Amino acid sequence: MASLQITSMKDLEQAVQSVRAGADRTVRALRDLLANERDSLQVLRLLKFSDSARQGSEDRSLNLIEQVNQTLTSLLRLQAARRVLSQHPQLLLKGLRIHVGTQAGFDLESVESGLLAAEVFAANHPGRHDRLRKDIARLVEKAPDVAHRYVFFSCPGYALGRQIQLETVSGLEIWSMPADH
Repeated sequence: MASLQITSMKDLEQAVQSVRAGADRTVRALRDLLANERDSLQVLRLLKFSDSARQGSEDRSLNLIEQVNQTLTSLLRLQAARRVLSQHPQLLLKGLRIHVGTQAGFDLESVESGLLAAEVFAANHPGRHDRLRKDIARLVEKAPDVAHRYVFFSCPGYALGRQIQLETVSGLEIWSMPADH
């Protein structure tokens, strides 16, 4: 599931269910691991190095830590897509492309060129690894003429909504999407 094209809210809900199914498989694998392994350091090694999880509907193994990161990021991309489509319903006419895996391109982009580009990330803080600044710079450089540009993030301590205090570039909106939504 490297890239999805959404042309209806039903498409979006099916994608959310696929991410949820992957999360369910991961939690089952984690429960099995914790039930069968008593050595705490070995549990941590297995979390980091064992390919016992699956990404969404892909037939690709991941370690459990990477699965957590990708699941939460994929879910956030889908939540951001829901927000974008509620603000710009005309995007459903031609479609919205969502890059769910680690594929090149913007995390969200309109199928019709020049309408929308967005970057999405989940982290402990928007400045962690300089992620917010890098995403803003990427949109400025690679999408200067796109009509609607966004960065969506999920970080503890930020309320749901637009984060005007973080906006440094005219015409580029920053939105927080808390992880518990």
